[in-house]
Amino acid sequence: MTLPYDLVVLGGGPGGYRAAELAGKAGMRVALVEKDRLGGMCLNRGCIPTKSYYARLLRGRGSVECLWDEKEAVVSKLREGLATLLRMSGVEVFEGIGSILEMGELKTLEVLDASGTKKLLRGHTLLLATGSRSLPLDIEGADLPGVIPGDRAVADPDLWKNPEHRRVTSVALIGAGVIAVELAELLRSLGKDVTILKHSEELLRRADRDIKKKLVQHFKKRGIRMVDSFRPQRITLEDGALRVQGTSREAPEDVRCDRLIFASSMVPVLDGFGLATTRIARTPQGSVAVDENMQTTEPGVYAVGDVTGGMMLAHLAEYQALVAVEHLRGNRVAIPPESVPWCVFADPEIAAVGLSEQEAEKRGIPVVVGRAFFLGNGMALAMGETEGFVKVVAGKDGTLLGVHMMGSEASCMIAEAALALRQGMHIRDVAYTVHPHPTLSECFKDALFRALEELK
Repeated sequence: MTLPYDLVVLGGGPGGYRAAELAGKAGMRVALVEKDRLGGMCLNRGCIPTKSYYARLLRGRGSVECLWDEKEAVVSKLREGLATLLRMSGVEVFEGIGSILEMGELKTLEVLDASGTKKLLRGHTLLLATGSRSLPLDIEGADLPGVIPGDRAVADPDLWKNPEHRRVTSVALIGAGVIAVELAELLRSLGKDVTILKHSEELLRRADRDIKKKLVQHFKKRGIRMVDSFRPQRITLEDGALRVQGTSREAPEDVRCDRLIFASSMVPVLDGFGLATTRIARTPQGSVAVDENMQTTEPGVYAVGDVTGGMMLAHLAEYQALVAVEHLRGNRVAIPPESVPWCVFADPEIAAVGLSEQEAEKRGIPVVVGRAFFLGNGMALAMGETEGFVKVVAGKDGTLLGVHMMGSEASCMIAEAALALRQGMHIRDVAYTVHPHPTLSECFKDALFRALEELK
């Protein structure tokens, strides 16, 4: 009989493949089960495709005419590299749908592949990384042609492939989070008429208020229409176009478009894997409940990534995988939630880590704030990228609490802020760290010094 695996990973997205790689390199015998393609939603239908589009449409790199083909080449190359990495790490990859059959000291899974062949895998430890999907809207007409889930939109050739995309002239998006903002920016850059149907009056609910205000101004300048407090009621198909009917601030709202994208909430994928037969507890929000070591309530079962709810970010999933595998090895790694950065690839980019000013206010934490604008930064002026700012939020004792950036290369610069926040640094220590000139990072330094002035 085949020896059981030390670890069986269910799901090949960022959390799953990272856990498998780390465990394999640590000398464990590892199996990874993926029902679709390695890389999960992030690589195939999310982060990487959108950034390929972003580089070409908003950063002027590559060919807009070959947008789809170049995206496919990037995704394919990364997927091949991932397969090689797992192979070199000693991980056995099984293609198919994995279902839990039995718990206990050994966990037994059945893997059903595309040909109908079944395999049984046994492992001492199971790690769940089954990801998330767009929350479907339960309204009339949600299943009509041209209505697209947010997690499938970037993989729809009718929106991005040349010349097919030219037939789509107008797109509406339901939602106001990262997916909606990024897609709106990209589609507008392709020349589409774009309407964002927001559940509330806000864009990017988690963002600092100054960033929200600036983003609204930017979208208005770009000609992106926004409808506040929209409640969809029905979708119909009329004369080849979609008609979305609902209310906005209690008044009737009627939007017509060629394509409608559901880009609001993401929900964990928990059905179809046999979880109902286990003792794995759920949170009130419906995600898998885990402790600080990513352990579930079922002994020997871990969970990482979107399936655990919270901040559904690929980079967080990878670090949660690190936490889980290190715990398996007898070590402990902590990832403070407040030190996890998040980014939005709009134009200009948005990035943040830690508390916003209004979050600190809600918690009753007195703060000082420092701001610096890219308009006064030498490198930003030289690059012609002067839109945006950096905002630093610190406690009255000078401890860094949050950093919020809107500007060129914000997604790269936020890493320094995340490190400083994770280490609980005083803003003086960060400000007194020499920042090279001329660089955009000096905008962060300037904001820190201005926050220091507020402490005096």
